[in-house]
Amino acid sequence: MSLAAFGLGVGIVKGVSSVWGASERRGAAQKAGRERNQARVEYGKKMVRMSWDNISDAYKRSIDTLEILKRNTGKQLDWQDANALREWGLNEELRFDDYRRDAAAYNQSVEDYYTNLNFNDISANMAYEEEKLFMEDFHIGQEFEKKDDVLEHQKILQKDITARFSLRRQQEGFRAKTAFEDQQDILKGLMVAGKIRSTGAVGRSARKAVQVAAMDVGSRQAMRADALLNSESIYYNEMKKLHNVREFAKKQRNLNIDKRAASLKSMLKASTLRRDRIAANKYSADLQAKRGIMSEPVLGRMTPIPFEAFRPEFQEPTKPDKEKFYEDHMPHLEDENKIYGDRGAGAPGNPWMDAGNIIMSGVEGYMGAGGDFNAQTP
Repeated sequence: MSLAAFGLGVGIVKGVSSVWGASERRGAAQKAGRERNQARVEYGKKMVRMSWDNISDAYKRSIDTLEILKRNTGKQLDWQDANALREWGLNEELRFDDYRRDAAAYNQSVEDYYTNLNFNDISANMAYEEEKLFMEDFHIGQEFEKKDDVLEHQKILQKDITARFSLRRQQEGFRAKTAFEDQQDILKGLMVAGKIRSTGAVGRSARKAVQVAAMDVGSRQAMRADALLNSESIYYNEMKKLHNVREFAKKQRNLNIDKRAASLKSMLKASTLRRDRIAANKYSADLQAKRGIMSEPVLGRMTPIPFEAFRPEFQEPTKPDKEKFYEDHMPHLEDENKIYGDRGAGAPGNPWMDAGNIIMSGVEGYMGAGGDFNAQTP
């Protein structure tokens, strides 16, 4: 027997013994595997129950959290609605406060306007009254001037009439005296002539005496005629002076009338100008008072009513099904044995695998003894 054949035999024996030992070890591993599978199943059931407890607790916490979130969200949204409504109310109150303030200011400005109008009316009436009194004083002054002028003119006329009557009486007296003296001289001449005739004187001496008497009478008449002529000249001169004085007084009166008329015309123009100025000042003051009127208040637009805050929808957590969870996740020993049976969890022996192991052991022994499967036989 060659060494290679011996090695082959030893290898085969070694393979058989190895298969036998492996069978024994496999039986011990199967027992240990079943125990491990049972322990794994018990541990898996415990973990599934713990998972279920965690899921249940998590579901309860999610329910509580959702309820808290709903309450908090509801309170926050209610607060937002209340705050928006409060701000809306404040804005509306401010709107009406602004309107009431503007209305009060407008009413006060209107009241001030009418007060200023009344004051302007009073001031204008006082100015018109002063102007009226001034013009009344002017007219009274002119009336007194007119009366003084009339009185002065009447005084001049009375004086003129008196002077004229006096001159006329004086002249008529002088004329009467002259006529009377003429008559006296004529009578005296006649008496002289009568005496001469009564004495019976005739001739040249008688004529001479008559001539002398006539010459004396004529001389005195001539003197009286000259004196009368001078008196008439003086009378007419004095009358002319009185006429001139009357004419001058008339012209002076007409001049005073024209002066008063011109003064009245000028004063009326000045009074009209002052009245126009009073009216213009009142109109300007009225416009100034009117400019003080404020704009009529307008109630502002209503603040938009706030919308109610959107209420979100909350998704309710899905309630876990304990039976289905246990059914889906609870481990079973049969399943464990099926999964882990080939790894020492009770899997049966494989004869083909054992035969293969024996052959492989023989081959290893043959090769270890120096055998060569590639060598050619003689």
